[in-house]
Amino acid sequence: MNYLLRNCANLESRQLLHARSLTSAAVHNPHLTTRARQTVRVASGTLTLSKAEHAKIDRFLRINQAGETAAVTIYRGQMAVLGRNPELREMLTHMRDQEAEHLRTMDRLVADFRVRPTVLQPVAAVGGYLLGVTSALLGVRSAMTCTEAVETRIGGHYNDQLRELHVMEHEGLGELKRCIAKCRDEELEHLDTAVENGSQLAPLYKLQFELIKGGCSVAIWLCDRI
Repeated sequence: MNYLLRNCANLESRQLLHARSLTSAAVHNPHLTTRARQTVRVASGTLTLSKAEHAKIDRFLRINQAGETAAVTIYRGQMAVLGRNPELREMLTHMRDQEAEHLRTMDRLVADFRVRPTVLQPVAAVGGYLLGVTSALLGVRSAMTCTEAVETRIGGHYNDQLRELHVMEHEGLGELKRCIAKCRDEELEHLDTAVENGSQLAPLYKLQFELIKGGCSVAIWLCDRI
């Protein structure tokens, strides 16, 4: 029994010494404690994130950049068909300009956080334009259905991101949160504009809405991974 007790005591002592040596090494070599963390420069200064946090923000911004690229070209496509009507041209120009500002914001954030853009960025641009043209050719109400479906999906996506960012208690993420919240609010304004202009009165409204919204979900999934 005494032999076992002595062995247990010796084992515990060795474990304590090993823990102390690791702690001492970490103090003298910060890379042991920070190798899983990444530092980025943002408007508010330098921000240190865990590897998991940076990976999450990387995903968010890669998707957002592609989404805003598509949004700009959707409105360009709709304007190519409907732009002769002065009232429609003014409305679509306003929404396109806001989306262009969102894209500039996402481009800057992608650079700040050193995010790898999706290789599907050109596909997002072409696909957005084709969606805009096709929806507009089906009529003004179908164009508005397209806007309602896209902004419903994107507004919800931005909300999901804000909830996850809220868990990250970094003061330096304040600007990122404000930018995403501003984009979210303006996307939802576009949704309201679409409804006010008859989106839900389009032929086969429910079918169009669900197809476009589902297509957005597939695009988000692809841009997240490629």
